[in-house]
Amino acid sequence: MNLEAKIISALVTFIALVAIFFGYGQYEYRLGVKHTALVYDGAIKDQKIAADKVLAVETAKVTARDTALNDLKNQQELKDADHQKITLRLTDQLRVAAGAAKRLRDPNAAGCGGGGGSPAGQTATGADGGAADRADAGGLLSAELTQLLQSDAKKADDINTAYASCRADSQAIRQ
Repeated sequence: MNLEAKIISALVTFIALVAIFFGYGQYEYRLGVKHTALVYDGAIKDQKIAADKVLAVETAKVTARDTALNDLKNQQELKDADHQKITLRLTDQLRVAAGAAKRLRDPNAAGCGGGGGSPAGQTATGADGGAADRADAGGLLSAELTQLLQSDAKKADDINTAYASCRADSQAIRQ
């Protein structure tokens, strides 16, 4: 064989060995990547399982708290409804106390029970009122004052009912 043929043959052999070497290296690299991917996939699956367990526990806690909160809300709504019934009953009693004239009586006025502040034989001084003022002389409060007192009583009852509701809510939240 001639020298050129030997050089070409050696060069082809060298290129073939380099190609085999790089091919095998690529094969090993791919195996390593697959192995690493399997390890990471397994770790990710383990993390997902652990996260699912934590999520289930936390979801159960939230559900339990929501249920407890709904129970408290329902109980408070029942109490609030009872308070509203009491308020309405008292408002009706106040309306009944106003009588047919729809005006409240001054419990301290003369002729209405426990004394009006003047001695027994003394009569009130002032102009003789007429038929319209005779009701005032009987201890009835003015229509405007009656309306104001009833309005203020309703507002006070509403405020008290709202306060009781908010106070119960805040106490339940603090527990």
